Amino acid sequence: MARLWKKKLFFIFTGAFLLYITVKWMLPIKTRVAETSLYRYVWMSEPPSVGEVNQERTERIHKVCTAKEKELRGNKSRTDISRHMHIDPKHKLTYCFLLKAGYTFWGLLFRIVRGDFNTTSPFDPAIFYRRGTPIASLGSLSHMQQALFFNNSFSFMLTRDPYSRLFSGYTDKLFMPNQHWYSVAPKITQVARHRHQKCASDIQFKEFIKYIIYSEEHRQPRDLHYHFAFDFCDPCQYKYDFIGKLETIKQDTMYLLDKMNQTKVIENLEKDLRGQYINFTIKERIDHLFSSQKKILTCKENFFQVQRKFWKGFQVYGIISKRSKYPVSEEKSHDITPEIFHDTVVKAIGDAADAEVSRRNKEEALLEAYSTVETEDMEKLSRLLKPDCEVFGYDCRPSRLFKDRKYIKPWYFDITTA
Repeated sequence: MARLWKKKLFFIFTGAFLLYITVKWMLPIKTRVAETSLYRYVWMSEPPSVGEVNQERTERIHKVCTAKEKELRGNKSRTDISRHMHIDPKHKLTYCFLLKAGYTFWGLLFRIVRGDFNTTSPFDPAIFYRRGTPIASLGSLSHMQQALFFNNSFSFMLTRDPYSRLFSGYTDKLFMPNQHWYSVAPKITQVARHRHQKCASDIQFKEFIKYIIYSEEHRQPRDLHYHFAFDFCDPCQYKYDFIGKLETIKQDTMYLLDKMNQTKVIENLEKDLRGQYINFTIKERIDHLFSSQKKILTCKENFFQVQRKFWKGFQVYGIISKRSKYPVSEEKSHDITPEIFHDTVVKAIGDAADAEVSRRNKEEALLEAYSTVETEDMEKLSRLLKPDCEVFGYDCRPSRLFKDRKYIKPWYFDITTA
């Protein structure tokens, strides 16, 4: 009897042991198979199409606008916003032209689609000085016509990471020589320096951010370049068919042009879009520099210093190499021509011709600028940008600007390093 029980116990323990071994070794195999399948799916599946990405963006906007209807009441009326929309009655298109979010590029493209310019390239020199001519807006229609036109048109807007957009606005309009030295800069000096200046060519980025915060908190009007995206186009009031982003502008542009049946324009842009854009930007900036030379000098600016400021600006844009030094002496700077300056810039492109190097340099410049902003102001700015971040899907507290922030000694914005 005792021997029989020993046999039973032996078989029980043996069975339990074998079951344990089976479970222990089989489960990892199943897990590895599942992981392999997942990796195969991730690496072999097609990336989401532009249409699918747009659907995610529009669904996000609808969800956020519905959930936070009371919180997301913008500062602009429908009348204000309708003036920010270009229309094309022939092709039934509506474009909310957010500035500093690819507008120079898309503003020209929209005119080409409308048939305003007889060209298939937004970089055509023939239309270079004609882009400022007036264009019909949704606001030019009666209220009844506005709703009818918008609802029956293909509507779209392009937006941009709000921190990058503010940085671009500062670099383009306040660091680089611009009429904003006379119109916007004096308002900034009143806020940041507590004194009035008729002209200011030395506005620092941290002063610019103080002005943005102050004007927003006190509901003071700002130049259109510095409006927040949500207030400017208000996608809660206007249900846009397409939401593009500067971060994906190439894919979004091709998608939009395809929907607009602009085959020839697409073919033109497919020929080195980045190279065409860089050449266009260089020419545009240099033309502006020399055409406004006399005006710049009235701001008590030395033209040699202005040239070096332009040089640094091109490094901030990631157009020319960080290693390139400005090769013109102060003595020769007064005799330089637009053609010579243009050739000098082109020769300085160097390693910035690599898109990744260019992107890295622009990111370094952005981090440098934001590192100078006071922590308290960064917190205020984050709160003010919350609608843009939530609606359009951006991070309002990116680690590189908040968690990992540290002061970076100016190099990109120090003209002595040119």
